[in-house]
Amino acid sequence: MMRTGNSTVNEFALEKRLKEGSADLHRRVRDCVAVLQNTLQLSTVRFPTFTDHSTLHSMNVLDFCNRLIGEERVKDLAPEECYVMIMACYLHDVGMGISDRDYARFLEERRSGDIGGASADTDITAAVRAEHHELSAWIIQRYAGLLDIPTEELAFAIAQVSKGHRKTDLLDEKEYPDMVTENGVTVRTAYLAAVLRLADEIDVARDRNPELLFDVSQYTEKKDMEAFGTHASIRMVEITEKSILLYTDPKKPEYIRLIREAAEKIRDTLEYCRIAAAVRTGLGITQEKIEILPWNGTDGATDEDQS
Repeated sequence: MMRTGNSTVNEFALEKRLKEGSADLHRRVRDCVAVLQNTLQLSTVRFPTFTDHSTLHSMNVLDFCNRLIGEERVKDLAPEECYVMIMACYLHDVGMGISDRDYARFLEERRSGDIGGASADTDITAAVRAEHHELSAWIIQRYAGLLDIPTEELAFAIAQVSKGHRKTDLLDEKEYPDMVTENGVTVRTAYLAAVLRLADEIDVARDRNPELLFDVSQYTEKKDMEAFGTHASIRMVEITEKSILLYTDPKKPEYIRLIREAAEKIRDTLEYCRIAAAVRTGLGITQEKIEILPWNGTDGATDEDQS
């Protein structure tokens, strides 16, 4: 569950800005999302007990991006930037469901030197898990036509922003340039990737792995059981202009430590993304701190509590 101090602010702000600024790009997003429903679900076939990477997660990440950016900042984004942001939210984990055939093609291109990187894993499942951000970028550019992405420049931007949700150096100007499209619009990929990385990191609440879709009895690995228990213990993530709040109800005493570790990981990501956004673009991320608060059995803090 997620919420802001004002539950109506920032909802679908990116989508509204895109629709107002470019009906064509908005249509392309709508059509692409329909195609992705089954594609993103493929990740659960290879990773039946892994944290959700389906369309539900993508929608959560998009909602977080809306709330992190804020209604006023969204107005400063070009429609093309909104398009790249929305598409990257939906596509950043598409590599988790890569087919064996496409993974073989990816490795062949790597061996030929067309793409960089290397994996020490010989097991395909472990390799996909470790490199799914690279695989997502590869899939986006390979299937840009199927995804109805209109230009190579926008395909590159979506691929890089998607890849940026983990591990990559957002301060690298070559990897994350201020791209000028054929229409003369600047797409600030470093800022968009920084917001996406943070949004992906804070999708840690109980609705990340809904029990309706996940059979907990399948979980035998300690790390999987702990991950599910930690998500279940974080009842809600709330975003205000200055803070990211985790409302928690630990299911077992040992989850207190795991919640703190999750919060510290988010804190590290927040610090890095704030630096990357400010240094590369000057746009900045307004959220400055992470707080752990007790769950009060409702939908979190009231507007009065935030004042």
